[in-house]
Amino acid sequence: MITLRISSRTTPQGLQRDDLKARLIYQSMARSTEEKIAELQNLYPDYGVDGLLDVLVSCGGSLKRSAQLLGDTTTPESSSKRFKSRQQQTLNRFLDVRLLPKAAIKTNGSKASRPIELHSKEDVESTLKYCTYHPNVLPLELANKLLEALSKDTSFKPNEFYLFGNKCISNCKSRIFLPENRIEPFYYNGKRVESYSTYSDEIMMAQILVEELVNDVLSQRTALPFQVEAGKWEVQAVLSNSYSRDSNLDWHSDRLTNIGPHAIIASLSLGFTREFRVRRVHPSNSSTYSLRPQHNSLIIMHAGFQEEYKHCVPFLPKNCNIPAEDVHPISNDVRVNLTFRNYALTTKVFCKLCGFPMDLRRSFKDPSKRGLYIFQCSKSYTEENSFKEGRECKGFAFACFKKKPPFTEFETDGSRWIADDDLEAKQAQRQLK
Repeated sequence: MITLRISSRTTPQGLQRDDLKARLIYQSMARSTEEKIAELQNLYPDYGVDGLLDVLVSCGGSLKRSAQLLGDTTTPESSSKRFKSRQQQTLNRFLDVRLLPKAAIKTNGSKASRPIELHSKEDVESTLKYCTYHPNVLPLELANKLLEALSKDTSFKPNEFYLFGNKCISNCKSRIFLPENRIEPFYYNGKRVESYSTYSDEIMMAQILVEELVNDVLSQRTALPFQVEAGKWEVQAVLSNSYSRDSNLDWHSDRLTNIGPHAIIASLSLGFTREFRVRRVHPSNSSTYSLRPQHNSLIIMHAGFQEEYKHCVPFLPKNCNIPAEDVHPISNDVRVNLTFRNYALTTKVFCKLCGFPMDLRRSFKDPSKRGLYIFQCSKSYTEENSFKEGRECKGFAFACFKKKPPFTEFETDGSRWIADDDLEAKQAQRQLK
């Protein structure tokens, strides 16, 4: 059963969360899903509600496809044999989770370089310290309607940026969505954003539910020193990426410039299932973990994730033949991702040397400096950089989050955070004292 909780707080667009129209929309969606689950329960009484909901979600809400799939799996054992060798599938999508043994973390091959696969919510949250996984976060009708609208949106374009004088173009398409009543300028990748879309009703409703879930989860976790308090995590912008079968996203950590230190980002996956990989930024030979977030699932990258991890969406294997049942009924082989972001740093820091916005970063390569937050000029990431001419801007400052504006010229006054389990950095910095 999908439970919808709507608080009385106001959205960025001024919509009251207990607005009668929104409540009726949510409730009608929930009833529709419950009716489908009830019908499946009548047909397949041996399966639990959670298992049937997973099947319904994987089939895009189609009762017919769900019944066909369940009709082909007469026993859990036969289903296990059918899907065991398929990387794209996880058993929890098709079977009553109560009938399955607890998912184990297994390596995909014997080589140390192969990713370690995390199959379940328990696998993810017991392995990745700053990450939680939440399936079926939206009413299915809302998730499908949102996916359908985004799949038809022609405003998505490849993201363009500059690295050390070279223009780079991503092979996935992106779009920024902002509230309709936003007044302040919005900066992304060192540039003021001029082209963006405003929230649709579906994005606004999704944001309400995502905010409620994230704040609830935050209330159950130990807070890190620079993160937003539980109950105060609110979204100011949504960034969306669209991945075709030939698209990928290289290894990266999201820039802290506007989202701030100990940022919390909620990443909603819609449509076709693509692999999502995660690894520590240090040491360089850290293990790589592989997740496969399903349609209508949310990965919360909690405070500490951007500081301690990198993530990517790898290419599909070459000459990959996608089984017909893996193709999503709405988006086919396209995955759409929305990242809901809270912009905690409201004060912009500009370079004293050239006037460009400065990027917030955290040192991690040198253990003796690890954890120190710094500001660097972002001019190198724009078309106006002068790296090739040897005139790259060297603007630099130490971050100090207790000051306004949040920077200082002195390293001793700079803000620093070291992860509890980073023994290498702790030892290196003790030796300097």
